[in-house]
Order: sequence, then structure tokens, then C-alpha cells
Amino acid sequence: MDAKSQQVESQLQLLKKQQSAAEDFLQDLQRQQNEQEWLAEDFARVHQEERESLELLREVWQGAESRSFGYYLADLQEKEKQKWHKIIQANQEEHQKNIIACQKNIYQLETQQQDLQKELLQ
Repeated sequence: MDAKSQQVESQLQLLKKQQSAAEDFLQDLQRQQNEQEWLAEDFARVHQEERESLELLREVWQGAESRSFGYYLADLQEKEKQKWHKIIQANQEEHQKNIIACQKNIYQLETQQQDLQKELLQ
């Protein structure tokens, strides 16, 4: 094996290692994205339970002050829901952006490997 072939072979091995690392990173990102989706589902379930509890309390409460407090709690809960929804949405968008960047990187590494393999065969 001549020096040029050896150099191409070592570059190819390096690219394979980089691709493997990128694929591992991609799997980690996808796992994190799945966890975010589970978090969003859990949050939606908790929000529904809170709404049901507030409805139950409204039925039990009597008087203007009690109803006002119930409306205050409902508004507070809605603001919290919107805040958490924005955070979850931002995290999901960030994960998706990172996944796309990682996939592009893997594609580039695969293309470079193919080019080096063609060069090695010539």
C-alpha cells in the first residue's frame, strides 16, 4: 500500500469515527426530543386535572369573594400553562434544529467517505 492510499485509508477511518459519534449524538437528541414530548403530554394531563379541580371548587364555593378567587386561580393557571407551553415548544424547536444539523453532518461525512472510497479504488 503506497503512502497516498494509506493516507486516504486513515482519513476514511477518521470519517467513520466522526460519523459514528454524530450518529450517537443524533440518537441522544432524538431521545431528548422524545422526553420533551412525554413532558408535554404529562403537562397536558396535569393541566386537565387542574382544570377539573378548579371546576369542582367553583361548584363548592359560594359568595362573590370565593368566585373571584376561583377566577383568579383559573387565570393564574392559564398563564402558567401558556408559559410552560412556550418553554416546551422552544425546547422542541431547538431539538429539531439540532437533529437536522446533525443529520446534515452525517450526510456530509457519508459523502466524504464515498469520495475517499472512490479515490482508494482508482
